[in-house]
Amino acid sequence: MAPTLKPLLLASTVAALLSGCGESTSSSAGENFADNKNDVVTSFDQKALLVNLTDNVITPTFEAFADKAQSLPSQIKAYCDLETAYDPSMQDDAAKQALDAAKQVSQDAWREAMISWQHAELMIVGPLLDNDKALRNDIYSWPQASTCSVDQDVVFFEQGNVNGTAYNIRNRSDKRKGLDALEYLLFNENQDYSCSAIAAGDILDDWNTRSEQLRKVARCNFAVEVASDLSHSAQTLINHWNGEQGYSQVLKNAGEPGNKFTTQTKAINEISDALFYMTEELKDYKLATPLGLFANSCGLEACPQEVESVYAKHSIENIKANIEVFEKLFLGGSSESNSTGFDDFLDEQQASDTKQTMLQGIANAKAAANALEGNLQSALTNDKASVTNTHTQVKSVTDQLKNDFINKLALELPKTSAGDND
Repeated sequence: MAPTLKPLLLASTVAALLSGCGESTSSSAGENFADNKNDVVTSFDQKALLVNLTDNVITPTFEAFADKAQSLPSQIKAYCDLETAYDPSMQDDAAKQALDAAKQVSQDAWREAMISWQHAELMIVGPLLDNDKALRNDIYSWPQASTCSVDQDVVFFEQGNVNGTAYNIRNRSDKRKGLDALEYLLFNENQDYSCSAIAAGDILDDWNTRSEQLRKVARCNFAVEVASDLSHSAQTLINHWNGEQGYSQVLKNAGEPGNKFTTQTKAINEISDALFYMTEELKDYKLATPLGLFANSCGLEACPQEVESVYAKHSIENIKANIEVFEKLFLGGSSESNSTGFDDFLDEQQASDTKQTMLQGIANAKAAANALEGNLQSALTNDKASVTNTHTQVKSVTDQLKNDFINKLALELPKTSAGDND
């Protein structure tokens, strides 16, 4: 028996030790959690919080993004029409200036849409959670992006079919569309395909031998298709969010008979889960990984090619937008408003010290991000200390988020929340 019991005893001991380290992949509740039913004992008006966050923070954010997304197809098409008509051999300065101006307009339109989406990234609830975040990933699949897949679909779209089946971008994987695909198509100046020779496949056999202008036109035409699909996805989000049967009503009516949320606390918990974008995606993927705090393609050192927005060099703007909207959700609006937010909930739970600590942490994170100069690629090379400080300040906020914030409000950690080892 001894040879059998000893490994079992060791396994049990290891399991017990592991259960006390870091965070479990299962949800865990705060200290005020009421009978483990995801409902908090409080006099705080939780419905007021849900209504304010839904009507005055989340809904305007989604609608702003939809407006930006729906203007993209026409702006990009205007540029692509000029690209298609342009003849480099003519050396027409006026035509070149008009082309460059139209390209700048389309790139600026992408930047505006991206900022708007970076606000929405802190609001992944309801329709953006459904089907393993399928709609979210159709809009923006980063960090699971693939420029090689985009290269292939440029030609599939050009040919009008995929292995004999009519091309339909809505049937294509999320890595071939969305804001990340548009960034590559609009900002990448290298017209060669990005695939390895093996991954390229037959579809890209003659791509690199085409003239540069023909490749620009093909990519531009596909960019219009991607923008149109993005506009469709944005409208799908609005359709599922607004209206009498929309998800905004589900959140606001939480706890009522027939609602998917049996308590208001459960609905609040879904919104608080969305705040944890600050922990994994922002802190870990956007900062720690490029810094080399986690393994990356450079090993364990600063790696400029690991940043979020390689082609548009828009990473710092994205980080700032994430922190800005985290603060807005926390406060329930702007710092000047008296709207109901998580800060008020903390006050009601005698946790004003936690509120003040988080507000100071958010202010420090904003200041650190604002101190970053140029783009994140150059900052990693020339001013790594400032990037490291931004990570440190963001981490101070997320440490509060996953400990005191969750505990004082009797909320649960997201099931996918991971411990901090950096």
